[in-house]
Amino acid sequence: MSKITILLADNNIDKLYHGLVVALGAKALGWDVKFFVTSQAVVLFTKAKKGKGKLGLPFFARFFVRLQMKRLNIPNPEKLIDDAINQGVEFFVDEAGLRLVNARSEDLLENVKLSGTITFILEAKESDVVITL
Repeated sequence: MSKITILLADNNIDKLYHGLVVALGAKALGWDVKFFVTSQAVVLFTKAKKGKGKLGLPFFARFFVRLQMKRLNIPNPEKLIDDAINQGVEFFVDEAGLRLVNARSEDLLENVKLSGTITFILEAKESDVVITL
């Protein structure tokens, strides 16, 4: 089975969206998908931080992007994350990144695992494709 490892180190909505689309596409092809999240992007995978400012956009830009996504019938990132988890994409959040956003392991979304650099390196080493966003 082919394997892809994705590293998201930015809470930018474009990078998150494209990473999730690639993850779901790879899963649809039967690939094993590991999705690592580090730095400020970890806030996107926490329960406690839902709402304002979760995506790296100012209020009006966030409002405009959400409006455009709704108009174009593009699923919101939270739905894509849920879909990816349900499809079997494995999400890993960097422990240092979690501390950076002042969150704890209990704040992680269900089925999101805590990891570190070594876990990422070992998974990337065994992957057919590695993508960094």
